[in-house]
Amino acid sequence: DDMVRVMRTYRPHIVINNWGDAHAGHGHHQAAGLLTPKAVQMAADEKAFPAQLREGLAVWGGGKRTVLILGLERGREKPSGYILPLDDVSPLWGKTWRELGLDAFVNHRTQGIAGFLGSPFLRRPVALRRADGGAFDPAALAKPLRTLGEELEGLGYKLDPDLRAALPTAERDIEQARSAALALEWKRTAQNLAHAVERIDAGRLPAHNPVREELERVSVRLEKALTLTAGFDLDAKADRSELVAGETFHVTTSSRCRQEVKCVIGDPALHTPDLKPVQRQSGTAQQAQFEVTVGQPVSQPSEWDQLLPVPPPLFEVSQPVTIEDFQINEESPVTHIQASSTRVDKVPLRIVPAYTLAVEPGQAIEVLSRRRKPFDVFLRVHSYATQAAKVTVGVDAPAGWKTGAPLTAEFAGAGDRYVRLSVHPPEKLAAGTYKLSVYARRGADRSATSPDGENFTTSVEPLPSLPTQLWSEPAQCVVHAFDISVPENLRVGYITAEGEPIPEALERLGIHVEKLDDAALAFGNLSRYDAIVVGVRAYELRSGLPGTNQRLLEYVSKGGTLLVQYNRNFVWDELKPAPYPATMGNSAPRITDENSPVKFLRPGDALLSRPNKITQADFKGWVQERGLYFWSQFDRRYTPLLAMRDPGENDLNGGLVYTRFGKGTYIYAGLAFFRQLPEGVPGAYRLFVNLLSASRPPKRRR
Repeated sequence: DDMVRVMRTYRPHIVINNWGDAHAGHGHHQAAGLLTPKAVQMAADEKAFPAQLREGLAVWGGGKRTVLILGLERGREKPSGYILPLDDVSPLWGKTWRELGLDAFVNHRTQGIAGFLGSPFLRRPVALRRADGGAFDPAALAKPLRTLGEELEGLGYKLDPDLRAALPTAERDIEQARSAALALEWKRTAQNLAHAVERIDAGRLPAHNPVREELERVSVRLEKALTLTAGFDLDAKADRSELVAGETFHVTTSSRCRQEVKCVIGDPALHTPDLKPVQRQSGTAQQAQFEVTVGQPVSQPSEWDQLLPVPPPLFEVSQPVTIEDFQINEESPVTHIQASSTRVDKVPLRIVPAYTLAVEPGQAIEVLSRRRKPFDVFLRVHSYATQAAKVTVGVDAPAGWKTGAPLTAEFAGAGDRYVRLSVHPPEKLAAGTYKLSVYARRGADRSATSPDGENFTTSVEPLPSLPTQLWSEPAQCVVHAFDISVPENLRVGYITAEGEPIPEALERLGIHVEKLDDAALAFGNLSRYDAIVVGVRAYELRSGLPGTNQRLLEYVSKGGTLLVQYNRNFVWDELKPAPYPATMGNSAPRITDENSPVKFLRPGDALLSRPNKITQADFKGWVQERGLYFWSQFDRRYTPLLAMRDPGENDLNGGLVYTRFGKGTYIYAGLAFFRQLPEGVPGAYRLFVNLLSASRPPKRRR
């Protein structure tokens, strides 16, 4: 549904299928590669997702309107397809196209791209080839306007004679504009672009006309080029970014053009989410001020809006500008500048609750075999409201749980207050997941039915990898209750990379965890630890780790347990950090289906038996995937414990492998513990504790 919606909304002539080879990349990549051509085909089918058509979308492609699907080759030094000129220098920007791409790529913050910008993979050639195996004509990537009329008439659409004559003339205007831009002659550039967009005026054609739709796409690009050429910039800044319904905020707009280009700037207009214009409070067309009262959100995001990487702007400013006698209505989102001593960010406006709550801990564990004890829940209550108020803060617990009395937090305006609440689980607690929901109440008492009272039960926090975006979720502490046996006084050293959640997850079980820095790895007494864990991608992201790897192997040989979690193939295969040969290869095997069947290759092995007996039930309830970056080949001295596969694929046995090395145990685990433990998956906890306990002697029976 989502992919077809994108096709019908964007209406592409060419689709580049990044993962067209169904056996390239992991399962998510393979699924995208397999579904892309199906989405292109279904976008042209009136019977596919008819609800989209009722929303106003139209079918796209099919018949004479063939959408060209191209595959991407980027893993070889000598690809067979059309090699893109990535290392040519842009005449305008003075950088190669590859450098411009990398400048953008580094801002893909959620994937940690900056960590491998030096990878040779990003320097290899990139080529395009037709997915159907036919000959690819690179001219298809940039067809001139004069061919647009021929294509439309070839599809059976009749063109007005004046329009047919205007297209090649507009093409000449564009070519002259390009020459003028390269000579930095901005007035002449703007004049030529204005002439071009006037000649192909789509407004002369009736609505819902396919020819008009094609011309409008061209006009949008030309108008964008015209505003850039004129140096027209419309900027709208708010005095705050987090907005509370019923309160006011202020917006200042500014606009300008190049002096050498003829520009006439009209009055700006500010539009609210309900599309009501706000009158200018003061100022001029070039510098205006608005006062805005925030209303309640008027609607839920549309299906299309939910597919966008960031939500559409809440507030927009529009302003007419006439450039070289051609009028454009420019639009710009209202944003806020958020500055600290180390960075400056442009952030979107968002409507937030007047009060939000951050909960610590967000997750707790109750081991069923242990005695129940009360524990504290710490709350940071944040006021986005600028008005003074008192709120009552408390926690709603399941039946049988005891909680402390609600407390009062008083605010003079925006700011934070801190509250501690006590929670006591019942002595008779069944296995399961329990939610402790916290709240802030403004107005009437929570037990009353007064309409004046208002509850706030949401946590709103910046995303760690993308701090300009807020993440909203219910404010709660989730308690997972399950059976697990944890050896007493288990001490673990953890080599963490970036923001790993596993150390905190282990501490919830009462395990003593110490994070090891480079000095501890090089000079510390490693024998103090029952086990040392190498975190996710640590060999890639911890520069000091490869140089101390030999100390880790010596630690194992003297009786310790080293548990190595997934590391990426290009780092692993080069460093060879394991005691015996083991590689992943280019395929970097993984299991994408989190419910894939698991085979026990050695069900009686100690790692699957003590202190917790691992069964099939321990692999239920896993999330997102089973594991990633499995070993594909390894020395016979290693023992694989599990085998699993994605649907239609062969079994993989490199996800949990160990060997005895000297007096200790070396374990490689590609299983996605870093996803399971934060979600409180009991079986993942039980298996992880078994691995940490490998060097502990078995408990003697009395």
